[in-house]
Amino acid sequence: MRARASAAPEDAALSPGGSDAALDPLDDLLEQLAEFEFDPAGFVRWAFPWGAAGTMLANEPGPEKWQLAQLERIGERLRAGEDFAAVVREAISAGHGVGKSAEVSWLILWAISTHEDTRGVVTANTETQLRTKTWAELAKWHQVFIAKELFVLTATALYSADAKHARTWRIDQIPWSASNAEAFAGLHNKGKRILVVFDEASAIDDIIWETTEGALTDTGTQIIWAAFGNPTRTTGRFHKVCRRTGAWHYDRVDAREVRFTNKGQIQEWIDEYGEDSDFVRVRVRGLFPRAGFANFIGPELVEGARRRTVPMLAWRSHQLILSVDPARFGDDWSVITLRQGLKAHWQQALSGFDGPELCGRIVELVRQYPETSCIVYDANGNGADLDSALRRAPGLPTLIPVMWGVPAKDDKHYFNQRSEAWGKMKDWLAHGEIPDDDILADELSSLDYGYDGLFRIQLQSKKDAKKNGGKSPDRADSLALSFIPELIDRKVVSARVRPQQPRKVIWSHGRQ
Repeated sequence: MRARASAAPEDAALSPGGSDAALDPLDDLLEQLAEFEFDPAGFVRWAFPWGAAGTMLANEPGPEKWQLAQLERIGERLRAGEDFAAVVREAISAGHGVGKSAEVSWLILWAISTHEDTRGVVTANTETQLRTKTWAELAKWHQVFIAKELFVLTATALYSADAKHARTWRIDQIPWSASNAEAFAGLHNKGKRILVVFDEASAIDDIIWETTEGALTDTGTQIIWAAFGNPTRTTGRFHKVCRRTGAWHYDRVDAREVRFTNKGQIQEWIDEYGEDSDFVRVRVRGLFPRAGFANFIGPELVEGARRRTVPMLAWRSHQLILSVDPARFGDDWSVITLRQGLKAHWQQALSGFDGPELCGRIVELVRQYPETSCIVYDANGNGADLDSALRRAPGLPTLIPVMWGVPAKDDKHYFNQRSEAWGKMKDWLAHGEIPDDDILADELSSLDYGYDGLFRIQLQSKKDAKKNGGKSPDRADSLALSFIPELIDRKVVSARVRPQQPRKVIWSHGRQ
């Protein structure tokens, strides 16, 4: 009973009856934990209050089939022998919302509580993911863990409550850095147990995989390495271990087969994007895309445009375009962009402006910039009242109302007009200049993309960007609108007046 013998405090008092007396509650708990050293599936069934009234698991019958299957595989490998040379390697690619973070939490709690002086490292694609999702989920399960008093959970570590073991019996969460991989080079714990977890592993740099691989060389040691993620990239080590498994056991989880996923939302995605689109392959089916599925515009491209100052000859002779992305709801902003050739002169973000008020601001700007050749604006949905107001305003240049969802002009390569506009903007960023604005820079590189059934580029919708925890890319869409004056769709939609709200204006200027 390895966990029992080492986990008990050395000065733990026996009950008055002596050696024949019953174990005290702590010793009894340690004995029970030790029984699950080679049985992570049994541990998860036992260690949490499944179905208990008044707990977060009151309506939960237990783990999902895929979760139990993985836990059972790990147990089988461990039961094959305590001292084995091969590392237990597990890779899972999955759709959204299938319970990956819960599985990670269970592995952490099982590993640390059933073997003395377990050491481990947990990392994720980003520090934010690691802190707000992976570790936050662990905190939730630690609260209902039957032996939570034995281990201290902090913002960055889980370790033994026994001060004598606090440094040797612990699992740490460590953000990775390609330029500083040393934290993953010290994964040694000879004769005991090592746990390594990569969450959202598709985006973890290959150097971290390679450094970790080189560190896991201890013989006679239980070593478990588990990698989980949405299959967003067709390059990198996560893709390789899932496609050419070798020493890795690979499994895929389809979100439709998991009890608690939102089947209505999944069907909406299938209806909108198509079942065989890369969007659905990645987010629902747990399949890798046919081609890359990640940020449509990379941060390097954005930073280059942000630092660049283009000469006047590159923009002075071009038409002046005013492009407007009207706000939708809540914390969204209406954004007006002035672009001329390779220079985006400025952006103005406005909060609380309804259609007529936004129209009034546009009229003022046209008076300031009388050489404006056209006004391009999103006339979809809540842009209808802006469209109606602009059509009634006198003295304006050519109006180009845009319906983002219509087919692209280049419909062999782009799914719709919005995808095509972003494609043109992406090409422009290689030589253009944008305002030095953090929000615009973040938004430009925030959207994912995939391919539809006809293998056309399909940009992530605003709705899905917000559902996945992002913000509406109002500034980026406003800039993208300036690239489609030749893709005019003059469909007219009815006006709709929005209630008046407090108004704010924020300017983002380019370099002068």
